[in-house]
This record gives sequence, structure tokens and C-alpha cells, in this order.
Amino acid sequence: RAAIERLHEQDKEATLSDSADQLAKLWDKDAVRFPMGRPAEIGAAVIYADDKRWEMGSGRERTLCYDNEIQDVQIAGDWAFEWGYGSYKTSKDGKVSIGYGVGLRVMKRQSDGTWRFARVMSLPAPSASAVVLQHPCQ
Repeated sequence: RAAIERLHEQDKEATLSDSADQLAKLWDKDAVRFPMGRPAEIGAAVIYADDKRWEMGSGRERTLCYDNEIQDVQIAGDWAFEWGYGSYKTSKDGKVSIGYGVGLRVMKRQSDGTWRFARVMSLPAPSASAVVLQHPCQ
């Protein structure tokens, strides 16, 4: 569990960095990310390429706050499954946006004992009242 908590800390740090190189350290080589409204991104290299395009984009948003509140973690051998609520705050062209969501993540233990994300799916929530957060981005 401590290694999974470390992955959560790395996820927050990497997300707040807005760095594709930092985000790439979170993914298992065979990871799959399910972005809203787009086809699944299959493999860490594809996820990295998409993150790098976003990072290099002009006028892109900046992450000001990111918090996940995991509600349940289940460990089954070299796999772990979790779900939780999240919130984020971004800034683009001087406009600040706050959003909320729910997520389901599958993690895989690596040969060195660390954990990385293997499957990630997040869904937006319509409002703060649709999620239960102790420390929402505000």
C-alpha cells in the first residue's frame, strides 16, 4: 500500500508539473488510457506522444490544482484496482476553470516493486455536488 500511495503522490506532482516527461513515469509500458470523446490510447508511447503534443501546444491550459480522493483500493497479486473522486483547476488565456470527476484506475506492480498505471478511465461530474470531496480544488 505504501508503494501505491507513492504512485498517488507522483501522479499529483507530475500532473501539477504539466510535463509529459514527468507524466510518462506513471504508466506501465502496456497501459491504456481512455480519454473522453476520443479513441483509447494504447501503450505508454502513444500516451506520451499525446501528452507531449498537448504540452507543446500554444495557448494550452495550465494545471493550478489537482486532487484525487481515492475511496477504495483492492490489491490482487501484481494488480490493484481503485476508484475515487477528483477535482482540478486549470487556467487558459487568463480564464480559470474548475472541474470534478470520478475515476477508475488499474495499477500493475513492476519488477522493481513500484506500481504504475495500467488502465485509467475518468468521467466528468456535472458539479461539485455530484462528488464527495474533503479537499476540492476551489
